Amino acid sequence: MIPRLLLFLRKRFDKDAFTGLPLTIFSAVFLIFLGTFAGITDAIVNSLAIVKLDDNFERFLYVLRTPLGANIFYVITNFAGQTTIIILGVATAIYLLFRKEFLYLYTLMLIFAGTESSVYLIKIMINRPRPIADIAYYIESSGSFPSGHSAIAMAFFGFITYYIVRHITGKNNRTIVVTLGSILIFLIGFSRLYLGVHFLSDVLG
Repeated sequence: MIPRLLLFLRKRFDKDAFTGLPLTIFSAVFLIFLGTFAGITDAIVNSLAIVKLDDNFERFLYVLRTPLGANIFYVITNFAGQTTIIILGVATAIYLLFRKEFLYLYTLMLIFAGTESSVYLIKIMINRPRPIADIAYYIESSGSFPSGHSAIAMAFFGFITYYIVRHITGKNNRTIVVTLGSILIFLIGFSRLYLGVHFLSDVLG
């Protein structure tokens, strides 16, 4: 057990491999940055002005919510749901692997890993409560800040939009793709607010 631990630690400080000292330093800097960011963000989202704005905006949308609207935005929000994203992510990875576009594949993997880990850690650090159950269309158990759906929508569908734009010709075609991608990302973010499962600052954060 101890020899394996020593071997593991030795590899973490290997100067000649990226997975050694460079990755160790990068990970340490990332965690320090994440902790600092979480501390600053916690102070912001818990300020009286932000809390009041979040509460008023959430109640405003709750008054406007209709059964039809809730059903529509529930479908939209699930475009960034865990099951959908896993299916789309795996399908995209297989497609990129088949086309041997490894740079895009590695980028996709990094996007998923970075987004999911960052959201998970920040949620734990800040541990912000969700909007009250009377407003929420359905109950979520994780922390409220930041919105995981919004973050993964921005990251994944942003990547897909960028990939398509890089592989098509024509300014108009690219404009259409960027517009559609932006609308989808916006609607997913707005769906979290409309359904009452996130505050405004969760989505914008």
